[in-house]
Amino acid sequence: MKPNKGFISALAGLLLLLLPLVSLADENSVLSKIAEANALYEKRQYQEAAGLYRDLIDQGIENGYLHYNLGNTYFRLGQLGPAILNYVKANRLIPRDESLRANLAYAIQKTPDQLNPPSTGVLSALFFWIEDFNQAEHLNALRIVNVLFWSALCVWFVRRTGFWDTARKTLMALFLISILSTGVKLYVHSQPTTGVILAKEIDVKSAKGTRNVTLFQLHEGAIVSILKKEDGWYRIELEDGKKGWAQKEFIGV
Repeated sequence: MKPNKGFISALAGLLLLLLPLVSLADENSVLSKIAEANALYEKRQYQEAAGLYRDLIDQGIENGYLHYNLGNTYFRLGQLGPAILNYVKANRLIPRDESLRANLAYAIQKTPDQLNPPSTGVLSALFFWIEDFNQAEHLNALRIVNVLFWSALCVWFVRRTGFWDTARKTLMALFLISILSTGVKLYVHSQPTTGVILAKEIDVKSAKGTRNVTLFQLHEGAIVSILKKEDGWYRIELEDGKKGWAQKEFIGV
């Protein structure tokens, strides 16, 4: 397994998905930066490529393939924390990308703690399909089913045939499922934020403050849930239930 598997397909997807966005910015500038960053990556000039990918993200272009490519670039630089952080961000936007999932799993294996992304809970288990679609896709599906349902209902009022009665009932069921799925997705995303340790090693404390008892240590690339933010500290939780306080400056979100 290599961390750049699927990189070319990611570039193609990136260019495609950015087309609706570039009209809002300087099209030539954005596409030129993408092409330049891709060329630098292929030439193994990873530091320069990472800078260009970061510039695009800083411009407000929120795209899963940008984060994926930036994650690959950081991995090549040996920076596991930023690599995993960008893979996690990419996974929220392109959750069905198999190369992304493989690269994230491979990067996690390289970390000392080997902590996987936190479980999304019982609701996500019941609505198991929601993790295969990002938030925007859920909202778009809800809009489409909404239009189809009300259109079928209007036609049924005029032509009360068996076909339109079945269509009305089927679309009503789909509409209700879409509402529930979108609601669960929005709720899950409102829950504790996922963070990634960016420092080589940090002490997780029993309370806020560097003088408090160290409960355990974490290393670069460890994935945590952020439960609370107070005074420059994060209350964090691991996948096994361990909790503690860590300094905000060492955790990327």
